[in-house]
Amino acid sequence: MVDHDDEALARLRASDPATGSHPDLHSLRARIAQKAPASQGVEHATRVDDDVFRGQGLRAPWIAAAAVAAFGFGAGGYAIGAQQAPDTGGRQVAAGEGTDDSAAADLVQDMIEPASPAEAAGSELKITEDSEMGYGGDDSGGLWDPGPVRLTAGPGLPTERGTAEVRAMVSDEDPEEFLQQWAERLDFDGVAPAESSEYGWFGSNALYDLDQGRMLSVSADGGGVLSFSYDDMFGSPWCTEMYSEMPEADMQQVREEWAKAFGEDVPFPDASRCRTSDAPRPNDEQALAAARDFFATTGIDLSVFTLEVSEYQDESTNQVMVEGWMDGQRNGPVTMSAQVGPEGVISLYGSWGEMMSLGDYPVISAVEAVERYGQREFSTDYGVTLTEELDDSVAISRPIDPGMEVEMPETAQIEPGMKIPMLLKDKVVVSAELTTGSLWAQTNGPLEVPAWKLVTADGMHYAVLAVADEAIEWQSWGE
Repeated sequence: MVDHDDEALARLRASDPATGSHPDLHSLRARIAQKAPASQGVEHATRVDDDVFRGQGLRAPWIAAAAVAAFGFGAGGYAIGAQQAPDTGGRQVAAGEGTDDSAAADLVQDMIEPASPAEAAGSELKITEDSEMGYGGDDSGGLWDPGPVRLTAGPGLPTERGTAEVRAMVSDEDPEEFLQQWAERLDFDGVAPAESSEYGWFGSNALYDLDQGRMLSVSADGGGVLSFSYDDMFGSPWCTEMYSEMPEADMQQVREEWAKAFGEDVPFPDASRCRTSDAPRPNDEQALAAARDFFATTGIDLSVFTLEVSEYQDESTNQVMVEGWMDGQRNGPVTMSAQVGPEGVISLYGSWGEMMSLGDYPVISAVEAVERYGQREFSTDYGVTLTEELDDSVAISRPIDPGMEVEMPETAQIEPGMKIPMLLKDKVVVSAELTTGSLWAQTNGPLEVPAWKLVTADGMHYAVLAVADEAIEWQSWGE
């Protein structure tokens, strides 16, 4: 299966070995929202309620993830924290798009305890006027399938093939030059990792400030989206917990990687340097201003970004989360986020790039897309997130009557010789729209691809990659 990728979860913006990306709140949201826990193979299944990610219950698993950002882990990813995540019994949490075997993506999956289809569905599903009819707006819920769906093509669906453009977000910025210029604007003086550590946890384009315990890091894998980060690790509200609650074996691994990257002469950051502030948290205007000023030091044109105080805040700290996104795509590939405390910006992460056309590609017909949805590799492993779903401000319309109840089969009593009851819904696709979506392939970043939006009679829709087989290269692995 292809893996996936609040301030709580901001620290989980896992360093992605494939892209060198740093933790990103928006990509985390997008990947979780694309598929839901209770229903593999369904494009819109269980709504993952944001309340899952709030409160103190998740604090312990944050600690290992916090180390990802605090220690500035770069293109090499990280491999700590497995001992702290709760056991999910091997159940998959979020499926669809992803890049590789990022341990941070695994940690996200381990953190969320999914319900079984029967547990999630209960005896009935009820859509009320208070229920949200899409993924935008209120967090009260939405439509979902409690089990897998089998699609068949209805009359009148297009049978013609065609062509459509494939694009990708790329950056021509040189990470080394970007880091140097950024450091100059910040008057940041730091120690760089050894060249031999390029493929280690910290990458090669990083600077560590010995005096203040701050880290700058920039990465771009093969011309993909540029990722950059700043961390004041000793100012983090989780600094002390990161040291005290991380298993010693994991901490020792961090020490070893630190020594490989910076050498024995650069002391490992010590817990005694963690600092706390009892000052009140900044108000929204102060946080926005501080974040904007710090973002500006990157040299990136902020006029194309929307910056807002995040609705996801950890009320247990005096920090404020600020988010930024481009082209109205809050969950898109180019985003920014900052953690702002009484002293100013504590951490900042971002990505940058511009769309590049890869050319026109052959696309299958809507009827063929319905057939393709029945193939696991397209419905589950390489699912597509429609572009419209990357905009949190747009509620995805579905013509369902408020108050509608969906009856569920009764839970069967286990007895000898019984047939094994399994949920499966047959649906007829009544309309189809050729649109665009985001796909994580075996590439150094997501692709914007043509996708079929297949709409069934109940108003649900299912996305399928529209690129024809002749334009796909299936690659095996191993010998």
